[in-house]
Amino acid sequence: MKCLVCYHDMAERHVTLDLHCDGVLVVIEEVPAIVCEHCGEQVFTPDVTRQVQALVQQHPKAVRTIAVPVLCLGTR
Repeated sequence: MKCLVCYHDMAERHVTLDLHCDGVLVVIEEVPAIVCEHCGEQVFTPDVTRQVQALVQQHPKAVRTIAVPVLCLGTR
């Protein structure tokens, strides 16, 4: 498959997704994706997208919890 952004080759990989859900940062690891080897563009199959959406909606018990520093570039 060729990247739709830069037209370079893409390969199957597992990635980590960082999602904001209702003001909470959720990290999902080991998500199957097709990733551009040049620009890093990520593509997910419809099935994987449905699995991620279902996982976020179910709010299962977390595998582990991590502390995340929050930085701000601008003023609030």
